[in-house]
Amino acid sequence: MNIIEFLYKNKTYLGYTNLNSPDLIHVFQTQSKFSDILQECFRKNNDILDTLRSLSSKPFLLNSVDEPLIWLVPALLEPLTSVHVFGFGYTHKNRVLNELHSTLPERFYKGDGSTLFAHKTSITMPKDACSVGEEAELVVIYFIGKEGSPHLIGYAMGNDLSDPLMRRQNTKQFAASKLRPSAIGPELCLGPLPNTVKGHVSIKRNGKSVWSAHYSTGTSQFLYSMEAITHFFVEMADPIPGNLYYVFLGADKHSFSDNFLIENEDTICIQSENFILPLSNQVLMDIPIVLEEARSE
Repeated sequence: MNIIEFLYKNKTYLGYTNLNSPDLIHVFQTQSKFSDILQECFRKNNDILDTLRSLSSKPFLLNSVDEPLIWLVPALLEPLTSVHVFGFGYTHKNRVLNELHSTLPERFYKGDGSTLFAHKTSITMPKDACSVGEEAELVVIYFIGKEGSPHLIGYAMGNDLSDPLMRRQNTKQFAASKLRPSAIGPELCLGPLPNTVKGHVSIKRNGKSVWSAHYSTGTSQFLYSMEAITHFFVEMADPIPGNLYYVFLGADKHSFSDNFLIENEDTICIQSENFILPLSNQVLMDIPIVLEEARSE
């Protein structure tokens, strides 16, 4: 089940999508947000899927709306300080460098819930950014139980924005280069990750595609099992009971590897066969000087 939340005419809706009906959202007849249901299920030790299936729903046709829908970051808790964003780098088999001998993935912190952006929102990069790079990834969401153990709720599409030029200039700045906003797709797929997720990422400038690539991710593409990744996450984050964690799982390719630099007002669009809706965001940044040596390296 792919959970989705959005605003329409100043009203919040919670529903789910079906790959067989791409123009339709099944809207639950409830005023609760998914985060409310999530927390209530953990308080009462109820199964999340069973709870959602017990709710009645009605169809919401996407092609019948007369105002734009405002997509929300799935499962986001309040306050935003109870939400944490972490991630791993060099997790995919095809990204391992010959000189990388570590038995652990690169681990990093990105910020609290205020650093997460929803589908179709514009993302402003920090003024001290040297560059901006997209990374089309899966994001797993953990809720931390009373006993402090992580419970994997599901996964979504994500764009782990980073500063690749900063990282290239000094490899010791890997973690610092990750202290950038990130985007989360509108659909949260409940349950474990699939073996393979294929998709397409493109960068548009003035409405025209200037870079694109296909990507492949999923557990069969990882160097580590999900059990190992969860163990690494606990070691890294020291998770807090009752809090929510979004964890980026690494990308198998990105445009900076092709010496492509994203520019101000470019739009990044990520699509996947596992989701109906894409993840699309315009990037705003104030980087007055484009370093030509970055393009030629």
